[in-house]
Amino acid sequence: MGNIDLIFKIAGVGLLTAVLTTLLKEYKKDDYAVLATLGGLTVVLFWVVQLLGGLFDQVKSVFKLF
Repeated sequence: MGNIDLIFKIAGVGLLTAVLTTLLKEYKKDDYAVLATLGGLTVVLFWVVQLLGGLFDQVKSVFKLF
């Protein structure tokens, strides 16, 4: 059930980032639009890296590695 929540969080960050980027580009603030996009990408990548870390821990415990 937790992974479904993560998918909705990622979709929410994507939608929020897209709207914010569109608004900033409309107001000719392209530099801030790029920063908003990079911020959204950083947040999502942080969540994905944490999830992959948990996956690797589970794989190690299943195969009793290290």
